[in-house]
Amino acid sequence: MKKGPIITAVFTVFALGAVVMAFLSSASPFVTIAQAKQTSGDQLHIAGDVVKNTLVADARAHVLRFELKDENGDTIMVRHTGEMPSNLAEVKKVVAIGGIEKGEFVSNKLLVKCPSKYEAERKVASN
Repeated sequence: MKKGPIITAVFTVFALGAVVMAFLSSASPFVTIAQAKQTSGDQLHIAGDVVKNTLVADARAHVLRFELKDENGDTIMVRHTGEMPSNLAEVKKVVAIGGIEKGEFVSNKLLVKCPSKYEAERKVASN
């Protein structure tokens, strides 16, 4: 019996297992605000709407604070440190990536969505 195919099969299974484990360890779950408050980790994704009139930006310190409301109606204060989104004034929907610290969600990355821009483009294209 040749050992080459057996060694290749074992190596392939090991390599696939390593790839799957690497993917699972870097995957970041989307969670609700209630789930985020009960989950540890610093790569959680929470999505929601920025509560009107809660946005406070300190450009000098690169800190952005706002209240986020998810689809269940739960709210949480988000503190984002780092790069400020360029379309901050137009932001309605946000995905914050980070974790809970002292009762607030500390974000290390923000993904912003501006549906009004795309809605206007869609209306122009359909006319």
